[in-house]
Amino acid sequence: MGYNGNQGQGGFWAQRGAGRIPVREAEVFELRAFCAAATLGSIAAAARSLHVSQPALSKRLRTLEAVAGTRLFDRSSRGVTLTPDGAHLFGAARRLLTTADTVQALMRGPSEPDPVRIASTPVIAELRLPEVLADLAVLDASLSVDVIVGSSTFVRELLREERCDLGIAAIDPERPPDPLFRGKVLWRDEVVVAIPPGHPWHDLPVIPLEEFASAEFVQDGLSASSSRIVAAALEQRGLEPRPPVALISSPAAVMAVARATNHPALISTMSLDSSQARGLVVKRVEGMNFDREFALLWRGSVPALGGPVMTIAQYLLDLPFARSRTPGLLSEG
Repeated sequence: MGYNGNQGQGGFWAQRGAGRIPVREAEVFELRAFCAAATLGSIAAAARSLHVSQPALSKRLRTLEAVAGTRLFDRSSRGVTLTPDGAHLFGAARRLLTTADTVQALMRGPSEPDPVRIASTPVIAELRLPEVLADLAVLDASLSVDVIVGSSTFVRELLREERCDLGIAAIDPERPPDPLFRGKVLWRDEVVVAIPPGHPWHDLPVIPLEEFASAEFVQDGLSASSSRIVAAALEQRGLEPRPPVALISSPAAVMAVARATNHPALISTMSLDSSQARGLVVKRVEGMNFDREFALLWRGSVPALGGPVMTIAQYLLDLPFARSRTPGLLSEG
């Protein structure tokens, strides 16, 4: 068995037959740093969130790339974006970290208070909750939160089965409200089309409806609400969308894959202030809009939730989040 000890493009790899085997596994902190940098689009911001120095975090990310045997980020003065290999790793790393966090919570023992379980769609979990929970932690450092990410249908199932304390899900206008839940809209959003450079739609003022209906898109595999909203809007026009070209596990990875494959992507307007959106031109479809709302859901009255659950629910309900989409975000540049 040969060994390549170089920490460059193919470092930390042992050679066995026709395959490559990493000589050590990725560490949990390296994967946590990787996911933080991918979500925030900045190594500096990731370092602040993890309470380490930027040089130290950069070194750990370089080591992870060496262990993986591939480049995971494209780096520029504006931040970092996932490469196709990085986007492929991102979903698996998130799932592993969820498991690791669960194990750590169990190891803390019964003396630790149970964390508040918030089930959320991926768009909100990635693009809104981190800032909210960081602000809340400043007000009450004793609060502990577990975030479970899944589709809006999955969020409702968890809340119905009391496997989470609070839910954040997209409202489906085609379905009647569930009488078991109470809720309030916190965010209003719109699904739009992100166009990579070089795509035929790049310079169009709007996307022709017939072309949109016949195109294949990169989509968030966990965000079923965006697919339903688009399909329902097209059905009203007597059209049916084609199956997606790829279903990816997070909004950040969706945009990275769109750039890498030169396919358009369906994204949330919440993603537009993310560094992952840079280089993509956002368009609407001729005569169409795909609006949606995200609501905080809970069972019973807010005071009856009690303790930390009530504290977090009331904090969310008191924030002036609900707002209409902002056309100024959809610049053509």
